[in-house]
Amino acid sequence: MAAIGTVRAEGAQAGKAETGAHGLRLPATFAGDLPCADCAGIRYHLNLWPDQVFELRLSWLGLEERRDSMGRWSVNPERRALMLWGTGEFPTQFAILNNQRLRLLDTQGRPIVSDLPYELASQGSLEPITDLHLSLAGMFVYFADAARLTECQTSRSYPVAMEGDYLTLERAYTEARSEPKEPLLVTLDGSIADRPRMEGAGTEPTLVVSRFVNVWPNETCERNRAEASLTNTYWRIVRLDDADVHAQDGRREPHILLRAGEPARFSGTVGCNQFIGGYAVSGESLHFEAVASTKIACPPPLDALERAFTEVLGRTVNWNITAQFLEFRDAKGEPIGLFQAVYLR
Repeated sequence: MAAIGTVRAEGAQAGKAETGAHGLRLPATFAGDLPCADCAGIRYHLNLWPDQVFELRLSWLGLEERRDSMGRWSVNPERRALMLWGTGEFPTQFAILNNQRLRLLDTQGRPIVSDLPYELASQGSLEPITDLHLSLAGMFVYFADAARLTECQTSRSYPVAMEGDYLTLERAYTEARSEPKEPLLVTLDGSIADRPRMEGAGTEPTLVVSRFVNVWPNETCERNRAEASLTNTYWRIVRLDDADVHAQDGRREPHILLRAGEPARFSGTVGCNQFIGGYAVSGESLHFEAVASTKIACPPPLDALERAFTEVLGRTVNWNITAQFLEFRDAKGEPIGLFQAVYLR
């Protein structure tokens, strides 16, 4: 979806490589094929910039599967561990062996004891990544025929191309804003592609919207830089299929809660009956099992929402979290449920 240049956004530093106190000579690419339990290997392509931004592509060899992420990196100086924030619920961690070699650590940041190859190597240069697919949250502004998004995790700012699903984004923003030039938080799927500059010659990294998800008035990047956890988080129901969901007067807020443990159990409601059952999660796969509920007769529109909730649980196959927002997806990869993390006081 995108061609990634050596300069990804305004302020990105991709000039002459320099070695920092962490011992890494940046900007640089670290790459290698690491072990995989059920495939020929996982190819890592990790780009690191001096402004503590990273891009990571994982490609499962022999399978048509690829996963891209972007975020911030930091270094734990006591452990000499590089931590990538933005790759999931926990940071991906590497031991810094020297300025040209990294070794993958486990999810707890501990060494992986194995004779198998768990190292990434750098040739001392930056190799661009192409076709980077990303789910993004950022502050969006449209004014005077120009649109721009400041991405939450990296704080990098991009012009937004008026192509793809851009018009859906613009319409939702225009309806939600209270005044011109007001930045609003939006979530979307997109890519960073080189496009002609609005002014002057040449090209610049530009956000291309492939799918608009939602606009979130009264939200900011400060609250949405970290990713929420799928489990043990109170998820407010925002949308079921194409229907927006709102709390009814005198009723409980529509929500779902997936509790971690053995067995894994969930509970939820749209404001009338209480739903309970089991669930199974493996990577990005999610399935709900043995769903049951109380038997209260629900008035409209709660009766229709309950049917929609039951159908969404039955059709859910995958999940995805962007910042503090969760999507359930069906077997075709289509979004069927949208949720927002709420932290109770």
